[in-house]
Amino acid sequence: MTTRALPYRTASDQVSAEPWVHIDDGAAAVDHVPSWDYGSVLHFSRRVTVDVDGLRAACGFGRAATLALNVRYWPSTSLLRHSAAHVLLNGEGMNGPAETVVEIEVAGADLAGSLVLETTVVLVASSDHSDPFIARRSGSVLWREQDSVRLEGTAGLLPIAPVSFKEQGLPERAAWYVSVDSAEWDSAAMGNLLVLLNDDNERVNEAIRKPNDPGSTLLWDALTVDVVYDLVSRALEDEEFPEHETPERDGEVTTAALILGLVRAFLRLPNEPLPDAMDRLREERRRDPSRLRARVQHSLQLPGRGSR
Repeated sequence: MTTRALPYRTASDQVSAEPWVHIDDGAAAVDHVPSWDYGSVLHFSRRVTVDVDGLRAACGFGRAATLALNVRYWPSTSLLRHSAAHVLLNGEGMNGPAETVVEIEVAGADLAGSLVLETTVVLVASSDHSDPFIARRSGSVLWREQDSVRLEGTAGLLPIAPVSFKEQGLPERAAWYVSVDSAEWDSAAMGNLLVLLNDDNERVNEAIRKPNDPGSTLLWDALTVDVVYDLVSRALEDEEFPEHETPERDGEVTTAALILGLVRAFLRLPNEPLPDAMDRLREERRRDPSRLRARVQHSLQLPGRGSR
């Protein structure tokens, strides 16, 4: 186990934080979100109590030190951090125990894999202390806690249907087939996309019956890579693909928005504009399609943690 040693004093039992709750699910304590897609907005809340006087004393500050409670989040597939809340802990009536209920919104388009929620208490105003081992710089983290929320459905955002490939005239020993109408990028994704699973294939049939077995999980990981690679590749090939944001059509996420969400979540570089990411991926696929597939495997961490 690795422990980070900071060059200044930090808080410990001066901060008490209740578990995060999912407001959309009746304010239930949350370790996973049972329904999620790229068009959703998730709402979370938690109660945090800070003994402001005790924390200042523990960290070596005077009563004039300004503190704040921060919350930020990021998906497990990216290093991009998003700020969700900033609450000052100084001011009138805030020198004793300060109880704060933090409510945040998280856009589904920013997410993939698991959602990491980080709560911190930081120093806001620079400290003029000259004593050693006392934080002086604004933003110094005095207390930190991270929580991870599984996004249930990450590998199942598209409609899936088991069918007989033999009866459908598809290759009989294939595992699956991704059906998408690339002429309807601005149509609703849930009506435009369908993943067909070949229940004539013994391994696929067994995976359908036993979805949580390690072998089945590896199969679903491979399906996820194929779906992402196939959809993104079709978009890169089509000169008519609308790279502008078209988030909804009749209240539903469009096929184009879903694909742009996949690029944003899995394939875009940090701080890279989405159009630049599309141009880079298009050139990479033109030069070496296998490298783009490897990039998708890397971003989706194939094989996933569940299949190890």
